[in-house]
Amino acid sequence: MSIECLNKALRVEGLTPTKKFILVILANYCDEQGTCYPSYKHIAKMVGLKDSGGVKKAIKEFEQLGLLRIENRIAENGGYTSNRYHLTLGGGAETHRVISTPRERVPEPTNTKDDTKIYNDAFQEFWKHYPRNVAKKHAYKSFLKFDEKHWSKIIHGAKYFARINEQTEERFIPHASTWLNQERWLDAFETDEHGYVIGVKDVKDNNLNSIAG
Repeated sequence: MSIECLNKALRVEGLTPTKKFILVILANYCDEQGTCYPSYKHIAKMVGLKDSGGVKKAIKEFEQLGLLRIENRIAENGGYTSNRYHLTLGGGAETHRVISTPRERVPEPTNTKDDTKIYNDAFQEFWKHYPRNVAKKHAYKSFLKFDEKHWSKIIHGAKYFARINEQTEERFIPHASTWLNQERWLDAFETDEHGYVIGVKDVKDNNLNSIAG
């Protein structure tokens, strides 16, 4: 942790409380060179947001304000991984004041009471595990196209998909409706030559071998 970066972030004025919190989290992860690379999803979890899209917008705004520089990183397999951020934050001990900045609203956590009235429990369990929470109503329509006997398999598929994409940038993860329509939950299972499920691929916290039947 860089104490200097953290102190500078705490002196920045003019941000909403949520955006200020995001900036402080970035500063807290910085090394002595003022760089860090936490994922959008990890930051959203620390802030208490279900949708990491608001984190992405806030960081983009920080770049426009000159608070940091974004470096896109490439993983060994050729795909993208979490960005590296170079915090600038102004020099010395002076306070950095943000003046007349556009205030994009960071999404608040979904009202789970209202959700309970709209979505069934099986879909809520699926949504909790799927790694990109956008376009929920569209996803629900796609989920309901499948017979109830497949729901436990879909939930397992979402857990498996989330695990193997822990380091994947959110923008490269398909919307849940697309993932469901393409029946990509089947990737979490061993199938025979006819496409019938005959086994379950491993997920850290799963105990779902019985769902293969």
